[in-house]
Amino acid sequence: MRYVIAGYVFVLGLLALYAVALVWRRIRLTRAVARVTGPDVTAASRSGVATIDGPGAAVTAPAEHP
Repeated sequence: MRYVIAGYVFVLGLLALYAVALVWRRIRLTRAVARVTGPDVTAASRSGVATIDGPGAAVTAPAEHP
C-alpha cells in the first residue's frame, strides 16, 4: 500500500512542478511581448490613431470609439 501512495505523491509532485513551469513561462512570454510592443502600442493608443501594418507598408486610420 505504501508503494501506491508513493506513486501518487510522485505523480502529483511532477504535476505541481509542471504547473509552476507553465506559470513561469507565461510570465516570461508576457514580459517579452511587453518589451517588444510596449512604447509604440501605448503611444498609438493614447493618440487615438490605430496603425495597421501590411506587407511592405503601414496604413494609419482613425481609431474607432464606441
